Amino acid sequence: MENNIFENQGAQSKFVDKRLSNIKSDLIEITHDKLENILLKHLKNIDIRKSWITPASIFLTVLIARLTATFNDSLGIPKDVWNAFFLIIMIISGIWLIWRIIKIISCWKKSSVEYLINTIKTTEKNK
Repeated sequence: MENNIFENQGAQSKFVDKRLSNIKSDLIEITHDKLENILLKHLKNIDIRKSWITPASIFLTVLIARLTATFNDSLGIPKDVWNAFFLIIMIISGIWLIWRIIKIISCWKKSSVEYLINTIKTTEKNK
């Protein structure tokens, strides 16, 4: 009966042509401790997507420094040692960046919201 009231009001309104309702949804019941465990595990997967920023920043900074700087003897260290030091840092941060990108690609699906929802649903089905 209430449905008819809404339909009639929608038909009588001069501003609303049609009223559509899509309120059916799945109800997921889960205990607090299970949800907390799932969310804590998922937070690690979400953080993976941003893990490329630090190694990329270090790599680009050292690359720019190596390309633009003229190394001099300083603090009792010869210029060739400074150059080698920056080269080593650049290589290490480049390897770190590649490793993080591979990790991001391998865990991309696990860091999505759909994966989280499916994990919650399957946890409840396995009770």
